[in-house]
Amino acid sequence: MRLSKLNQKFEDDYDVMIVGGGPAGLATWLYLNYLSPEIASRTVLIEKEIYPREKLCGGALGGWTEEALKQLKIDMDIPSVYIHTLECRLGQNSCQIEEKNFFRIVRRCEFDYVLAQTARKQGLHLCENEIFLDMRRNKNCIYAKTNRGVYKLKTLIGADGALSAVRKKMNLPEKPILAPGMEIFHPADAQYDPEFENNKALLDFSPIKEGLEGYVWHFPCIVDEKPMMNHGIVDFRISSKRHKANLKEIFNRELKLRNIDCKPQFWNGHPIPWCKNETNISQHNILLVGDAAGIEPAIGGGIHLAFSYGEVAAMCIIEAFSKNSFSYNDYQLRMHSHILGKYIHKLTELSKIMYTDMNKTLDIALKIFSKK
Repeated sequence: MRLSKLNQKFEDDYDVMIVGGGPAGLATWLYLNYLSPEIASRTVLIEKEIYPREKLCGGALGGWTEEALKQLKIDMDIPSVYIHTLECRLGQNSCQIEEKNFFRIVRRCEFDYVLAQTARKQGLHLCENEIFLDMRRNKNCIYAKTNRGVYKLKTLIGADGALSAVRKKMNLPEKPILAPGMEIFHPADAQYDPEFENNKALLDFSPIKEGLEGYVWHFPCIVDEKPMMNHGIVDFRISSKRHKANLKEIFNRELKLRNIDCKPQFWNGHPIPWCKNETNISQHNILLVGDAAGIEPAIGGGIHLAFSYGEVAAMCIIEAFSKNSFSYNDYQLRMHSHILGKYIHKLTELSKIMYTDMNKTLDIALKIFSKK
């Protein structure tokens, strides 16, 4: 990267850059601001798109998401469908968890927008339509190049999703496993989509019998004030030795059972990344958070994990500034000793049984969700 020919007007303005304005990136800044406003004031977040922007996601605010929002004093008043019943199905068998307001389904474009606006009001320096391009380390700092200039930083946070550009530039020896996923939004039909009227979310593990190491989901949601359904499928591909399931064939069949005739070219596709426990997610001056670091391959829940990644990263950054040492060689240990790492490790181990022993699939699913 040649710095001499670039506009360097931003060079000395910030000490920390967060690349990516999704939940993980915004949570990192919000926790920084919560724990150390002084460091947060010297942090810039760049987002390649302009809010509100579409993001492919089931939109389930589960796990400890609501607790994190409350802790950070974020009022997430957006259109939501509260789920009172979660059904997990495998062929003719099923199990249910019934709990009022067990979790809620939102649209990511609205969720991320409110999160970004809240952070802005708290003082976040947010640069939209700015794209991370390259980086170079020099002594105890790092130069980050974007489409607008070059930043001289002490810490760079990769929060830029499953196909993280920051992660690619780190040249890590091990890449995350990308679980393919597809989804569509479709108007709710009372005859075929009882979930909307019943405030129910359905996870169907039946295609495990066809080699799928994942599930099909049917979530009620609201799009432009209209009752809709979010239908999707994911294959975590836990075992590299097993024959890969035909996702398109399975998903197309599931949609037709719902009286939906939507050709594959109109489906939305996105990967869900998960990593093995030993995978490194930091380097000198650099941390990865959220999907850029990896989530778990049992359910693939990401939003609650994004907040925990933000919390762990913020604590590491604060300690790094206090010691003026930015090796971040303890980030992995901190992550694994936090509820974040313990949760990912536990679900990774459970997934190996969940998708290979159908006699235990529903029991494990029930175990995971009953410990919300």
